[in-house]
Amino acid sequence: MEPLVSVIIPNYNYARFLVQRIDSVLGQTYSNTELIILDDASTDGSRDVIEAYRNEPKVKHIIFNEVNSGSTFKQWEQGFESAKGDFIWIAECDDYADRFFLEKILSRMQADATLKIGFSNSYWVTPEKSFINKDYTISEPLQIYEGKSFIRHHLLKENFIYNASMAVFRKDALKGVDPEVATYKSCGDKLFWSSLAAQGRVLFVCEPLNYFRIHPEKVTSNSIANGTLFKEEHRFFVRNIRSGYITWANRLNVVSYFVDYVRRTRPRFLSEAIYEECLNLWESERDYRNPELPLAYRWGCYLAKICRKTA
Repeated sequence: MEPLVSVIIPNYNYARFLVQRIDSVLGQTYSNTELIILDDASTDGSRDVIEAYRNEPKVKHIIFNEVNSGSTFKQWEQGFESAKGDFIWIAECDDYADRFFLEKILSRMQADATLKIGFSNSYWVTPEKSFINKDYTISEPLQIYEGKSFIRHHLLKENFIYNASMAVFRKDALKGVDPEVATYKSCGDKLFWSSLAAQGRVLFVCEPLNYFRIHPEKVTSNSIANGTLFKEEHRFFVRNIRSGYITWANRLNVVSYFVDYVRRTRPRFLSEAIYEECLNLWESERDYRNPELPLAYRWGCYLAKICRKTA
């Protein structure tokens, strides 16, 4: 028998996308699923849309918060508490999926207990469903990564699993997730995926089976503009130094990535004050005059600065 997949649909003020999201879950060719729909005190008519699915057999739980939780990750935890499946899929309310999404990921994960996360490629689409691009163009049909290697190469700078809708994971791996995740507002997903990946291996199905919707109301867009993303990335950076994922070999590379990221972002998103604050935060991590940095590393920063000046 197919293992049960708990599909968590967290929503906040996305009534206009909910029907397509829920229908794309109900239409999966992988049939053994339960739906858990969470609404974080929406004010846009989402409740009416969700209530229309109340009697759908696969919808097992509908939870309406009376007060907004203020955190994506607190919403996720609500769903985890209700989930009875062996696997969990967080199907973000503004995205949608190919009907073969679960079938193609679960066919491999069922056969290999070491695979803790499975995720697919994505199409990026506008709110009107116009195609933007397909990310991660890779010739092989799938890739399998050792978990700790995946963290070092794909979660320290950019986030390879940038959209929760693209991933399925084993419920039993949740025991290894650090509760600090719930204190993040922006990049807690990196800590979440890192906690899962560290317990085993990661599957990447290269076929685009997820539709990731890009629009101005995305939490990511807002967290960039107010500087939250860069501050939380720094917090994650410090944590990864303690955990051993950032070492002498890759520390300066990670810091330089975020310095460049802040600078690239400035023209479109950042006010002068937030730009200066975020840039100074990250620049201090490669400032050879910073006495809080290890001495040998400071020498490396000094040499790198000379090379940047002469380049």
